Amino acid sequence: MVNLTIDGKQVTVSKTATIYEAAKEAGIHIPVLCYAKKLLPYGACRVCLVEVEQMKGRLIPSCTTPVSEGMVVITTSDEIKKVRKTVMEFLLVNHVLDCPVCDKGGECDLQDLAYEFESISNRFEGEKFDLPTDEVNPLIERNMNRCVLCGKCVRVCDEIVGYGSYSFINRGFETKIATAYDRGLDCEFCGQCLSMCPVGALLPRPFKFKARPWQLKEVDSVCGYCGNGCTVTLGVKDNKVETIRFNDKIGVNDGNLCVRGRFGYSYVNHEDRLTKPLVRKNGELVETDWDEALQVVADGLSKAQQGQGAGILSGARLTNEELYLLKQVAKEVGTENLDHSGGECYKGVTEGLVETIGVAASTAAFPQIEKANIILAIRSDFYETHPVVGMVVNQAIRRNGAKLAIVADKKGKLDKLPGAKTLLSRPGLELDVLNAMARLLLDEGLAQTEGIEGLEELKAALADFEPAQVAERTGVDLETLQATARQLAGAENSAILMAYGMPYQGLNKELAIAAANLALLVGIPGREGSGLYLCGEKSNSQGAIDLGILPQNGGKGAQQMLDAAAEGKLDGLYVVAEDPLSSYPDRDKIAKAFDKVPFLVVQDLFLSPTAEQADVVLPAASFAEKDGTFTNAERRIQRVRPGIPSPGEARTDGDIFSALAAKLGCRVTFTGPEAIFAEIGKIATAYAEFNFNEIGPQGVVWGGEILQPVCKKVIAVTGCSSVKGDFQLVTGSALYHSGTVSTKAKGPMAVLPEPYLEVSREDAKTLSVVDGDLVKVAGNGTELQLKVKVGNRLPKGVVFAPYHFAEANVNRLYKGEPVIVVTVSK
Repeated sequence: MVNLTIDGKQVTVSKTATIYEAAKEAGIHIPVLCYAKKLLPYGACRVCLVEVEQMKGRLIPSCTTPVSEGMVVITTSDEIKKVRKTVMEFLLVNHVLDCPVCDKGGECDLQDLAYEFESISNRFEGEKFDLPTDEVNPLIERNMNRCVLCGKCVRVCDEIVGYGSYSFINRGFETKIATAYDRGLDCEFCGQCLSMCPVGALLPRPFKFKARPWQLKEVDSVCGYCGNGCTVTLGVKDNKVETIRFNDKIGVNDGNLCVRGRFGYSYVNHEDRLTKPLVRKNGELVETDWDEALQVVADGLSKAQQGQGAGILSGARLTNEELYLLKQVAKEVGTENLDHSGGECYKGVTEGLVETIGVAASTAAFPQIEKANIILAIRSDFYETHPVVGMVVNQAIRRNGAKLAIVADKKGKLDKLPGAKTLLSRPGLELDVLNAMARLLLDEGLAQTEGIEGLEELKAALADFEPAQVAERTGVDLETLQATARQLAGAENSAILMAYGMPYQGLNKELAIAAANLALLVGIPGREGSGLYLCGEKSNSQGAIDLGILPQNGGKGAQQMLDAAAEGKLDGLYVVAEDPLSSYPDRDKIAKAFDKVPFLVVQDLFLSPTAEQADVVLPAASFAEKDGTFTNAERRIQRVRPGIPSPGEARTDGDIFSALAAKLGCRVTFTGPEAIFAEIGKIATAYAEFNFNEIGPQGVVWGGEILQPVCKKVIAVTGCSSVKGDFQLVTGSALYHSGTVSTKAKGPMAVLPEPYLEVSREDAKTLSVVDGDLVKVAGNGTELQLKVKVGNRLPKGVVFAPYHFAEANVNRLYKGEPVIVVTVSK
C-alpha cells in the first residue's frame, strides 16, 4: 500500500493505483474524458491534469500517473482550472454544437464538463467538422463530427473485444477515428464502443429518438440469453424496454455485453407475443380465460398420467424459483419424466464432471481466467456461445501474456487472438486430441498423479492415442499438440473451456470426461488461478442442473419421452419455454411425437411451431418481466428483476406453475420468490447459505470462487471414427443468435436475418458458387436448400449451418451426431 496526500487529505491506496483512482477512492472529484476503469491508462484528453508537489513546474495527467509514497497532490487550483478550461476550448474548436438533436444529450460527458468549466465562449475559432455520418450498419451510428478523440472506442475494441475495428488516422487537426480504409463500420456489433463513448459520436441506432435519458426508468437485471450472466440495465419508458444499458460500476462482467445482450432485447416488446391462453376446440386454437385453460391442462395431464404417463420438457431460461415450482407441478402430476434442454447437451456436466471430479459445475469463477498462463478452448464455438467470456480470454492474452490453444473442427474468433494456436481437427475427433495430450503427459512424466484414481486403466486405454498417430488421424499439427500439452503441465495457472448447448449433442459426456482427465493430470481443479469451465448455452443452464430438472428416479429423459410419444407410449407432454420442433435434433421424430401424443401443452412467449401443434397454449413472461434468480456458468446466483409488465394476460412461468399446481391439488403456496428461494436451499444445499434479499449486484457464487473437487478420478473415453464423404456438416451457434428466441429480436435479425450454409473458399470454387447462391444439402435421408456463405474459417470438405432458424429445417439433417456426411450441389 502507498500513503499520499490529496487536497490535504491522507489517502492509503494500492501501489498499482493512479492518482485519479486514488482520488476517486477518497471521494475527491477529478474530471476525466478518456479514462475508463476497464481500459489501460491512456492520457489522451488532458482534462484530468493535477499538480504534484514533487513535480513542480508542470501539470500531471492524473489518470496515467501512478501514486508513490509521500506524494502530495492538488486537484483544484486557479492554474488547474484555467488549463482545464483551455483544454475544453481546444476540444470544442471543431466539435459541432448540435446538442438539441444529439441523443447523448443529458448524459454527455462533454456537456457536463462544459457546464463544470463554465465554457460559454471559445477564444479559438476553427472550421467545424463536416464529416458524413456512418449509417451503413443497422445498429451503430457513427458521427465523427462529435468525436473528441478520447480513443476509448479504439481501446475497448482492441483491449476487451479483440476485434480492432477502429484506429486513429491522419494527423493534427485532421486526426479522426476511422475503420479500415475509412469505410462504414462492419464488425461483430457488440456495441462495447457505444458504452465507452463519452459523447454522441457513437449511438445505438435502435434507440435513436426513442427517449431522453432522464425519461428512462433503469432496472438492473441479468441478460436472458447465455450463461455468462452479464448484468444489464433495462431502459424502460411507457412500460416498454427501449434500450439495454451497460453497468460497469457494480455489475457482473465489468459491464461488458455482446451483440445479443445489447441489441437483442426487442423480442420482449414483439407484437407477436402471446397475450391470452389458447385451447384447441374443433381443431382450432381459440382464446379462453386462465381458469378454463389451467383446468384443461390439469385434467389432461392427470388423465395422461393415469394412462401411459405424462412428461415435462423445460427450457433453461426460467428462474431458479420457477424451476422449483415446476418440480412441484411434476410432483402433483405424479410423473418422474422431467428433463430440460433436449436431455443430452448438459450430460458433460451432470455425468462427465460428476464421475471425474464429483461436482456438476465449473470449478472456478470467470475472473480466474484472466490469471491463466495458458487457456485451452475446446470447440471454436466458445466465443459464439459465450462472447463475453471470450473477451475475458482476450484480456488474459493481451494483459497477462496468456497463451491460447483451441481444439476445434473449424476456426473462429478465438483463433484470431494474438498468438492463438489452433489444433484444427477433422470433425468429431476433438476427443482424440485431448486423449493424445493426456497420453503425452503420462508418457513424459509431466502428469500430477498423486491422489488420482484410475490411472492404470487410463494408461491402458490410451494405447491407441500416441500423439503422432493422433496427429495423422485427426489432421492436427503434432508439434502444436505436444507444445500445448507441455504448456498445460508447466503453467502456474491454466484454464480449460468448453461450451455445451442444444446444437452440441454428440460426445458431450465423453468430451467433458477427456477435458476433466486433462485438468486432473495438470492439477487444475481446486487450484487458485486455474479452472475447468463447462458453460451452458442458456441463461440458467446451471440453475436447471442445480435444481435437478432431470429425469427423476428412473423416469424418462427428453429423448426417451419423445421416443415414447412417437411410438404412442406416452399420453401427455408439457413443453415449457422450449421449441423442440425448431431446435431439437431429428425434427421428423419430434413432429411424429407431437402428432402421436394425445395431449400436448406448450407454455411460451410466442406461438412457435411447437405451440401450433398444442392442445393448450399458455402465454408466458419474458426475463424482463420476472423476479427471481439465475445461476450463471460460474455458479454465480444473480437477481433477475422485472422492468415491465407482461403483455395482455401473459403470466410469469412461476405464476402459471403455482396456479396449475393448485388445480392439481397442491395446498402449498408461497408469498413470492424470496420464500421459494429459501425452500430451494433444502434441495440444492449449496444455495442454503444465501438470503434472497441479500444477493447484491455482484451476486453470490455457491462453492466459492474456487470449487474444490469431491473426487479425482480419470476415466478412459473413446470417440467416434472419422466419417467419409465429400462434405461433412457440423451445426452450432452463430455469434448473433442464441437458441431460437433471438430470431424474434430486431437487432440480431438486422445483422443475421436468415439461415445459411457456410463453405470454404476452396469448396465454393469447386462448387462454382458465391455468397447468396442456393445449394442443395442432402444427408440422413433429407434434402434442404440453403443460401451459401463463403468464408475463410472452414477446412476443405467441412460445411457449417447454424441451428437457430426454424424455417431452415437444419434439424431434419441433424439427428444429434457430432458430424453428418452430406452432399452439396447446385
